[in-house]
Amino acid sequence: MLAQLKAGRSWTGDLKVSFYQPLGISSVHLDMAYRQQVAKLASVSELAKEHAKDLAQKVASKKTDIKRKTLALARAKKARVKLAEELAAVSAKVEKRRSSMMIATEKHRADELFALKQLLTKHHARTAELDSVTVEIQGLRFALHQHQRRLGILVTKHETARDQAVDPTLCFGSKKLFREQFDLQGNGFTDHAEWLCAWKAARSAQFTLDGNSRKEGGNQFARLRPRGNGRFDLELRLPRALAHLATRTFKVTGQTIACVDFRGLSFNHGNDVIQEALATRKPVTVKFVRDAKSWKVAVSIDHALDWKTPDFSAGALGVDLNAGHVSAALVDRDGNPVEVFNFPCVTYGKTSDQAQDAIRKVAAQIVALAERLGVPVVCEQLDFSEKKRTLKDAKDARYARMLSSFAFSAFGKALGSACARQGVALRRANPAYTSIIGRVKFARRYGLSVHEAASVTIARRAMGYSERLPRSSGGTVKVPTNGCDHVTLDLPVRKDASELAPKSRHVWSRWNGLNKEYQKALAALGSSRRRPRPKRGKSQAWGRQLSQAGGGTLAGGAENRSMVLRKRQDVSAESRFSHVARGGQRAGK
Repeated sequence: MLAQLKAGRSWTGDLKVSFYQPLGISSVHLDMAYRQQVAKLASVSELAKEHAKDLAQKVASKKTDIKRKTLALARAKKARVKLAEELAAVSAKVEKRRSSMMIATEKHRADELFALKQLLTKHHARTAELDSVTVEIQGLRFALHQHQRRLGILVTKHETARDQAVDPTLCFGSKKLFREQFDLQGNGFTDHAEWLCAWKAARSAQFTLDGNSRKEGGNQFARLRPRGNGRFDLELRLPRALAHLATRTFKVTGQTIACVDFRGLSFNHGNDVIQEALATRKPVTVKFVRDAKSWKVAVSIDHALDWKTPDFSAGALGVDLNAGHVSAALVDRDGNPVEVFNFPCVTYGKTSDQAQDAIRKVAAQIVALAERLGVPVVCEQLDFSEKKRTLKDAKDARYARMLSSFAFSAFGKALGSACARQGVALRRANPAYTSIIGRVKFARRYGLSVHEAASVTIARRAMGYSERLPRSSGGTVKVPTNGCDHVTLDLPVRKDASELAPKSRHVWSRWNGLNKEYQKALAALGSSRRRPRPKRGKSQAWGRQLSQAGGGTLAGGAENRSMVLRKRQDVSAESRFSHVARGGQRAGK
């Protein structure tokens, strides 16, 4: 069917007849297969669109990297030319000084030797710098070549994804299994016949029978009937081509119906929903899937759940999602924190099924807690799809790992599903500046962690409480970091409404300014903890100078060099300290 449609045929009556009559199935079966194929193609097209967006971001990022490397290569080449000119000038001075030393008198020979050694030291330094720049240029050329190769690969993949979005294709049985026939021994097959058997089994491992509300049991070919003890009997009606496999036959309106009966089926959950659907004559879709052990039967029903309206008269339970755990805070109706909770939720290093299981368990625990406390659940409305496309721009490795491994959308869906099942109200709040607000207003005041304080802010925002900047007599505020330190920041100047400016600025603009100062202070705090490292090229240059030189003059040069290094370290520490002070950190730190 897919081949005929891709060849330009339209889904008309003559094409249907050419399929279902030779196959020995009904036209209803064929229409089901056609609808499922259209749905699969639409799914492939949507996934290709998302993949094309992702690749477009990577292509743009790679072009930026190439531009940056190209500029760095140009600067390095320019520096090499300059160093070569300086080295040539120093070499000329060395030769000149050497000639003058040869003809100098005994009285002036010591001065000439000292001057020659100074020039040789400078010559060795320029030579080392020139070697370092040459190595840097080689590394930049190699990196630029690799970036260009990667850009070509990304551009090709992007074009393929765009074509797939416009004209999607399918490979029943998966492309991976199809390509395994070209390396039978490497993929565990003894011969092509064994691969062909696995290929046919993979292509015929499932079938779906769409529901029909006008038929008994909500399905024309797979009819469920409850037995009264939480189990069900399934009557699977077979097409004409499979009538020889029937265990029972009967006649309806003169037609012989062949069927297979499955008795005592038990589903993991949703028995009450299935019984309600059968009683109200809703369509019931039945899907058969074969795995390595047996066949599995899955039932799908359109079950609409009523969302409960949040009532904050008893408070709310705010939820903050983090890497490795989920923080929750219970606040009363006045917005005051009462109790905090932490739920471990580690998804890094786990498979998708393990991560999904962990997420669902945590969501169920949170909803059970909210149901016991009699309060609604409040979580953030997060969308990290764009941030996941630019993971390499994340400065924090833990944050990048959280984005790549922790499925925020999966947690949101699991939390919403659990709330709907348990009848607990759910409200999603805007996450803007919740972290900085929690750090400033609630962390130190109530002795909470920054994540617990953020969950308090989330709950208060859903309840309608506005968060203003705290007042301080000194105009500063202490903000805790993720560790055991804290920084002191200057509060933004309040700009109230006046005749010249009747509309005052939104409170979030002030939190934005405070958040920027906090990020600057964190950067300064991190840089002040790092020890300076001498560059490899400079250390090698000075090492060669000290090894090639000798005598008291060179010892004095080494001593001067160490004094210069200590002076530079002191100056850098002073500049970092002044930067920290300007960022708002108190002088004691």
